[in-house]
Amino acid sequence: MKKILFATTNPHKKERFQAYFRSLGLNVLSFSDLNININIKEEGRTPEENAKIKAMAGFKASKIPTFAVDYGLYIDKFSDDMQPGLNIRRIHKDERAVSDEELLDHFVRELEKVGGKSKGNWISAIALVTDNKFFSESFSGWSFFTARKSPKMTPGEPLNSIQVDPKSGKYFTDLTKKEWINLQEAREKGYIKFMKKHLKRINP
Repeated sequence: MKKILFATTNPHKKERFQAYFRSLGLNVLSFSDLNININIKEEGRTPEENAKIKAMAGFKASKIPTFAVDYGLYIDKFSDDMQPGLNIRRIHKDERAVSDEELLDHFVRELEKVGGKSKGNWISAIALVTDNKFFSESFSGWSFFTARKSPKMTPGEPLNSIQVDPKSGKYFTDLTKKEWINLQEAREKGYIKFMKKHLKRINP
């Protein structure tokens, strides 16, 4: 299988993308797998720009093909000044990143102010770096948010506790592993198409 680095330390995300790309013959590695410890400043103006920044940082540190993803979130019922946008974890004026618990509590409070539920639009992007060449693409997908949080939490992805799958009515945290992969694959199938399109550029 071809090795590719995913510019993340989040094991949940790594597992998800390994499931996406396994059929493409890719072995997805994370920063943790390669003992890479770097501080990346995400100063882009869009998810796509931030994904490029992370992918290039990972490529420079590992010297192997690297991809990264980044997200922006826009909640229908939130005012413009309360939109998470690119800074989903930076809810304070000092822009410090907050913990999973702090982030979840913040979203619950804000959702309660607008009636307890709202649709939201995730803007997601993927970037790939191979031999200092960039490839990137952006996608969007809707989700449903509720102020009634699940008692369970996905480490590193706390907003799964307040997102509900409209098809099954289950919280994202209550989905089986198969249901979770299928849901994410349906929402993020653009990632798979993107990687398949650029597969020949990834050396063994």
